[in-house]
Amino acid sequence: MEKAYEVLRDTFGFDSFRLSQEEVIRRLLVENENALVLYPTGGGKSLTYQVPALCLEGITLVISPLIALMKDQVDSLVRRGVKAANLDSTQPMDRISWIRGEVLSGSMKILYVAPERLNNENFVNMMRRVKIALLAVDESHCISQWGSSFRPEYLKIARFAEEMDVERVLCLTATATKMVSEDICKNFYISPTEGVFRTPMYRPNLAFQVEVVNNLEEKLDKLIPLLQSRTGPAIVYVTLQKHAEDVANHLRPHGLEPMVYHAGLPSEERERIQMQFMESENGIVCATIAFGMGIDKANIRQVVHLYMPKTLENYSQEVGRAGRDGLPSQCVMFLCAADIPILEGFARGDTCSKKDIQLWIQEVAMKQSAADGTIDFNLYEQAKQYDIRQNVLNLCYAQLELDYNHLRAVTPFYSVFEINSRTSDGWQKVMSDNSPAAKVVKQYWTSKTSAHVIDVVQAAKYSKTDRNDLAKKISDWELDGHITCKASQVRYRFALQSSNPLPKTVAEITQLADLIHERMQGRENEAIEKIRKVIEFAIDDDCLPQSLCEYFDDSEGVPGGMCGKCTFCETGSGVEFNPTAQSTPDPKQIKAILNACHVRDDPRLLARMAFGITSPRLTAGKWSTYHPLFGSMVAYDFNALVAAFDAECKKVGYENLEAPAPTYSTSRKRTSTQANSGSSGSKSNYTSRGSGSSSYSRGRGRGGYAKRARR
Repeated sequence: MEKAYEVLRDTFGFDSFRLSQEEVIRRLLVENENALVLYPTGGGKSLTYQVPALCLEGITLVISPLIALMKDQVDSLVRRGVKAANLDSTQPMDRISWIRGEVLSGSMKILYVAPERLNNENFVNMMRRVKIALLAVDESHCISQWGSSFRPEYLKIARFAEEMDVERVLCLTATATKMVSEDICKNFYISPTEGVFRTPMYRPNLAFQVEVVNNLEEKLDKLIPLLQSRTGPAIVYVTLQKHAEDVANHLRPHGLEPMVYHAGLPSEERERIQMQFMESENGIVCATIAFGMGIDKANIRQVVHLYMPKTLENYSQEVGRAGRDGLPSQCVMFLCAADIPILEGFARGDTCSKKDIQLWIQEVAMKQSAADGTIDFNLYEQAKQYDIRQNVLNLCYAQLELDYNHLRAVTPFYSVFEINSRTSDGWQKVMSDNSPAAKVVKQYWTSKTSAHVIDVVQAAKYSKTDRNDLAKKISDWELDGHITCKASQVRYRFALQSSNPLPKTVAEITQLADLIHERMQGRENEAIEKIRKVIEFAIDDDCLPQSLCEYFDDSEGVPGGMCGKCTFCETGSGVEFNPTAQSTPDPKQIKAILNACHVRDDPRLLARMAFGITSPRLTAGKWSTYHPLFGSMVAYDFNALVAAFDAECKKVGYENLEAPAPTYSTSRKRTSTQANSGSSGSKSNYTSRGSGSSSYSRGRGRGGYAKRARR
């Protein structure tokens, strides 16, 4: 540990560790064991791997989900004289080559990569040639399917650690329930008794408050004076990008000058806004949850959830950005029944038709493999063809890989290349290149204004040439300085596992589709349950910080169980909130949707259109966001809509009507039995939207009140 103290002082400028940082580092360096760190946002997690990285022989590999966050960490380390870098797809070839050289020479101490990098064969081969002294998995709750931010690529990290013979692993997260923590420990062989390090979640300087409103106008009536009275910077969180723009426009006439931040803005604009906010003394930003990762501003005085967060995990991370300097700060959540359907849309949007899963599996199983034993697909096109959102499609492939061992993801490639001449001399060399691959490229490219475009997949297919040879020839021209090249249309590659072939028969494909669809419905139910938990937390007859601590398995978090600052502690009771949904859809509105959309083979798709949930097929058919009937039945229970449309589709044998939208292929014909098997909606546990009469009621709680039974 002497080396650790020296690094802490000389490199990072601190005299002592805080929280349980010293114990974590001792676990890694002295005991040589894996560990899980559960620190709140801004709690100093990064130091628990950065210090050991400079004490160990070998490289520390950090898996992190956000490029911007990686760059911030690397810039900070480089300023301190640490040899660190991040490897990502935005970097030029010369930078990547330099990083590779530093890694292989042993000079690089800390390398940051996204989890998707573990599918890259060149990267994996490079890491096989060095010693990985420490693998740090940031945002490790993403590995757990119980987590709110589950990412399929995170599932492969544990396998990578085993195959690379990593010496020690450190998992880090700010938000993990008991089930998520257990999942992380199980995957990375971490002792749940000795290897888990947590600090209390409770922050006594934060005042949690809940406001119940009926519409945006009422929200603004309360928000404007709140912001006008602020004593420091404020973040106003919204759900949709449009919300951020709209709310900012409402605030400006009242002497408030909010910034706007969401993922739809250009990266340069996002960077500018983030820097402006970081430097401000009293700034306001209206933002989606895209804002906040890597924000370490100590004096944020207000965090306002103008729209309800969809999980308590999100809420915990976002309020954790307030008052890091220890001074009093406000965290206000608005509850509005009209906001709940938007959150339900996010929860329900990932579940697709069972028949679409069957058709997707059939395509994957029947695909002819290349000479190297791989198959490849354009996931963007597949998402449209089978009406499966691309992130869900990624998860389906991960299940085929990790749960069923039918295939393994390998390095993706681009299928389309736009070739531009760099110099006249270089272009002459391209045109005089008579190698077999060059002849094929020039035979199959097409001229477009000043460029030539070629789809190497199609060219390889028709010319009976290896795609790799064509792509390599184009790359060689670029490396030799003859051309500039822009690649597009990424195709994902998978190596088939000969020991466990993909299913081929109808019965086998149907069985696998049933299993995958069942998991989808389970995730939907979990997402709806998380929304319900947010509402229960907000209206519970209990101290709000205490309830949040209990959710994260910290029952003794608030001394005495009462913070004295939250809505409940100030009033002695929880707030009244009664969100309801109509359970009997209006037949006229049902008919209007049916008249607008010819689809009859997927009742759930019609319900999505009525409720306002996008999907690739709805977008392709122009029945999505800009259609006047999209979301016209958002006030109804979603499952009731599915049932109503299922009854209508059954009348026509689940056969699509004439005059389909020209932008969508109608080649996927289904039998009534097949369509019906994929049409049923999953049952929601969210009782306030599951019926037209039930509601949330208040009981009696702490401080002389009998605590209401939790659902």
